Amino acid sequence: AGVLHLYAGGKSFSGRTIRVGGRELFHFGTTGYLGLEQDDRLKRAAKDAIEKFGTQFPLSKSYISNPLYEELERSVTTMYQNPVVITKNSTLGHLGVIPSAVDDQDVIVLDHQVHWSVQNAAKMLKTRSVPIEMIRHNHLEMLEDKIKKYRDSKKHIWYMADGIYSMYGDYAPVKELLALADTYPQLRFYFDDVHGMSWVGKHGTGYVLNELGDLPENVLLFGTLSKTFGASGAVLTCSNPEMYDRIKTFGGPLTFSAQLEPASVAAAIASAQIHLSPEIYDLQKDLRQRIDYFNDCLMATDLPLIDHNASPVFYIGTGMPKTGYNFVNRLMKEGYYVNLGIFPAVPVKNTGVRITISRHNQREEIKGLVEAMTYHFPKALEATQTYAQRVFHAFKLEPRTKSEHRISEGLCVEIKESIDQVDKGTWNRYLGGQGVYDWEGLK
Repeated sequence: AGVLHLYAGGKSFSGRTIRVGGRELFHFGTTGYLGLEQDDRLKRAAKDAIEKFGTQFPLSKSYISNPLYEELERSVTTMYQNPVVITKNSTLGHLGVIPSAVDDQDVIVLDHQVHWSVQNAAKMLKTRSVPIEMIRHNHLEMLEDKIKKYRDSKKHIWYMADGIYSMYGDYAPVKELLALADTYPQLRFYFDDVHGMSWVGKHGTGYVLNELGDLPENVLLFGTLSKTFGASGAVLTCSNPEMYDRIKTFGGPLTFSAQLEPASVAAAIASAQIHLSPEIYDLQKDLRQRIDYFNDCLMATDLPLIDHNASPVFYIGTGMPKTGYNFVNRLMKEGYYVNLGIFPAVPVKNTGVRITISRHNQREEIKGLVEAMTYHFPKALEATQTYAQRVFHAFKLEPRTKSEHRISEGLCVEIKESIDQVDKGTWNRYLGGQGVYDWEGLK
């Protein structure tokens, strides 16, 4: 429908706009929240590294690292005040760390919304007969039930979650989770905080560490050197010396994957220097002002904002995919590039529009986007034969205003809570053969 698998156009890129289909659109889809990917200091460092060291350093890091790696590791260690492992990216990092950190006598509990890369790496341990459980998003009662289920039979119970969730922009309840560990000493935590990086916390070390203060030994924490850090790569930090040595020595993809290119390492060093200076707090403040302004604009509307918080990630629910496609296409025609949140990133009925705010965005286009959403949201609902209360219901939200919707005379409306309550034959007579929309797909 013209909103996925696109190619950006143009011969240059500023961050404020993005060229799609021959048109310049205001860019509300970046994960470079602080705009550091366009910082001249990072660009100069990357170009200088290519001139000095080439486009790559083709050796395993287990043997020898390129000459810039030591400085990067030293700088990032200073940021976190704990030992770090630099990885090619977070997906490879998870594949290297999780199988090394989790013992055969352990169990893993996944938050339903934890990033796919964490889920994928964790599920590899099924081959070692490590149980993998999943709980509803941020549902502490369900987590405690799982802990009680396994506390007498397993060595460690690992809970794996995001710090800031990449679609809804909501937070893991870090302090409440750590309080659980006081009651259940077997509990271990694995946080992927790549979307919490840079824009919050001391030295920009992210949401999770900002909540923790100090990194306890029962927590493994992933951050990023890409996205809002502005360079490339990912970083694991760990305060348990034995665990750190085990991961660094035996993490398969950490040992056998190619190392970061000199340009990426140099750009990351330049970014780390910014993070270690007072400037990072000015950048955080500047972004926060834009986030606050967007929140203020949204609060004056009836749009179904899924979670109201101070992160740069926002999610406007649309319910079913056809409504989401319609809404995103309308916004793009108005000149605003946003992301469609769709299955498998979110459940089918929780399709929506993901919007990210960065320092590239100016107040006038922020206001313009909210005005465009306010105008086109009801039109997208009407065009796809749905209504606002259905969307709010799908996300378990209370509408701020009661939207009116017309029911044709003589039409009997029944509301079902589950596809199990609908006759399979009747449903498939109208929607069979429609992939995820048929009875089996929704099951």
